[in-house]
Amino acid sequence: MYKTFSINYEWEIVNIRSEAREIAKELGFDELDQSRIVQSISELASNVVQHAEKGLITISFVDCNNRRGLRIQVQDEGPGLVNLEEVAKGKTGQVGETSGLQHVYMLMDEFRQIPVESGTCVEAVKWLKNKPIIS
Repeated sequence: MYKTFSINYEWEIVNIRSEAREIAKELGFDELDQSRIVQSISELASNVVQHAEKGLITISFVDCNNRRGLRIQVQDEGPGLVNLEEVAKGKTGQVGETSGLQHVYMLMDEFRQIPVESGTCVEAVKWLKNKPIIS
């Protein structure tokens, strides 16, 4: 399962957030993790609108090594971001300042940059928690 959304305008983010919440709910994420996923999508989509003008968000199901989760991949057509890891870990900017990318880094289980020829492509994954079997 995967779904791709175009991001050109800030108002489109509302629809993407709503659909992402429904997808996360269907996959079995609890309300807290649904909120983390939706907030991450909001931060990433806002970055596209502010810094690149347009891009794509793909939300997909992940099944890897007996773990299931949700992958968010964002590709934009902006000027590119060279130091994603430093920004995400808070190694740039002023003390006390938190970027949207830092929020995504903290909210999701995995966060990385994918090399592309132009623009920026980032990927974030949230894994489903193992739920104990109640008998």
